[in-house]
Amino acid sequence: MMVTIFAILVILLGLICWLGQTLVVIAPSIAETLGVGEPEAEIDRSMYLFERYAQGVPDILLTWTLPASALMLLLDLAYWPLLALLGAGVYLYFPAVFILTRIVLRREGLKVGRPRAVFTAFGLGALWILAAIGMAALAVIELDVLV
Repeated sequence: MMVTIFAILVILLGLICWLGQTLVVIAPSIAETLGVGEPEAEIDRSMYLFERYAQGVPDILLTWTLPASALMLLLDLAYWPLLALLGAGVYLYFPAVFILTRIVLRREGLKVGRPRAVFTAFGLGALWILAAIGMAALAVIELDVLV
């Protein structure tokens, strides 16, 4: 039962990530309205372009993996652990880059977004990292890798 609840939470968190990032890239004004994107005026121009395109497009192409693995887990499909390990890597990497970028650039005096939005993003980043760790642990258990 706990695994089912966790998988559902991973799917929801993953959809927030994937859909939010998709909107940031293809429809930034909608992303701003929904609160998943920052107005360009609130972020340093270089950072805005980097996050929207250079980081945003790869994120769209990769962040579907963890929620898809959680769905596969719920459906009891055989290869969910492999996708979970791939997705866990993605969900450990991108929030860490997101958080560290903001910390470093803010220390250097650049605009990194409104404080409330940055705080929310850090919170979501922490949840995504926890989801990644949890799915990776479940995958390792399922694969009997350490036994």
